[in-house]
Amino acid sequence: MLDIESNKDKIFEYKTTTISPDGIRVKGDDISIKIADLLDDLCNEHANDGWRVISIVPSMKSEGAVIKMLVTFERLKKNKN
Repeated sequence: MLDIESNKDKIFEYKTTTISPDGIRVKGDDISIKIADLLDDLCNEHANDGWRVISIVPSMKSEGAVIKMLVTFERLKKNKN
């Protein structure tokens, strides 16, 4: 469970990006594995810089399938002092 009290003095920064598999889509294609692989790569890349995923939202559908997603990351803001 998130402990809000422990975060009250911390300052966070946020980053939102989109993911979408490249290539031509054929009606009925299941692109779930492509999207999962893209999410894994993106999340692991950002985790190496201290980011964590706080939200994944579908932002575009085609023929009933999600083809684009918004991914929002959060991390503690770095001190500029």
